[in-house]
Amino acid sequence: MAVQQVLEGAAQAVRSAFGEGTEVYAGRVEQGARPPCVFLEAQEAARRPLPCGRVELTVRVSAVYLAQSAAQGEDAPRLGLEKLLEALAVVQADGGPALRGSGVTGRVEDGTARAEASYTAAAAEQTDVQTMETLQVALGAPAAERETEE
Repeated sequence: MAVQQVLEGAAQAVRSAFGEGTEVYAGRVEQGARPPCVFLEAQEAARRPLPCGRVELTVRVSAVYLAQSAAQGEDAPRLGLEKLLEALAVVQADGGPALRGSGVTGRVEDGTARAEASYTAAAAEQTDVQTMETLQVALGAPAAERETEE
């Protein structure tokens, strides 16, 4: 699992929460973005090695919602924040498991809603992970002895 997979999962969750009328951008957009829209960014927050060539990856996703204040009213940023928090609570990682957000926080500042969440998942760091059976064969234990010991 990579940071990009978590970001794509978050983007899908936000698209579902806001519907077709709100554009969702993964990454920074310098020009051409028109409200209502959501900007998502993800970064690797931590990486911890696990046994058997696996790694625990923690990804931090931040979201910014820009509302059309005149068209959507004064409550638009607050309602946008509620949708962001709901969307970031559980994210289906692209090609991976559903991830529950931890440390989900949000706030409204200057008419802009901002939310953040962290996701942790275990993934294979190497593609050639050795199984226990492979290790037993490598140590010289015959297959017949392994079956009788079980």
